[in-house]
Amino acid sequence: MSERLIQTNQCHKCGKEYNYYISANMIIFCPHCHHCDCVSCDFGTVTPCSIDLGDKNVGTIVEEGNDYKLVSEVYGIDQILKSRYMEAIGEAGRIISEKIDGN
Repeated sequence: MSERLIQTNQCHKCGKEYNYYISANMIIFCPHCHHCDCVSCDFGTVTPCSIDLGDKNVGTIVEEGNDYKLVSEVYGIDQILKSRYMEAIGEAGRIISEKIDGN
């Protein structure tokens, strides 16, 4: 079993440091100010895509048939996304951002 690598980043918005886990496809929100601080996708496939609040996973984008689906146990989400590829990453990021901010 491989161990996930952790990295420290300084938020581009608030300047505070936080830890996060490195993944080929990831959306990272700062745990301090909730700014979407990092979006990274490996060339080719964009799923699975981990969505993290610092080092805490709050969601994942997975493929389901021909669709992309956002799954979050933390926020009770199991939703087919309207978009595909990078647009799906943005759509999922906006949904999770609203949940993090309590909307």
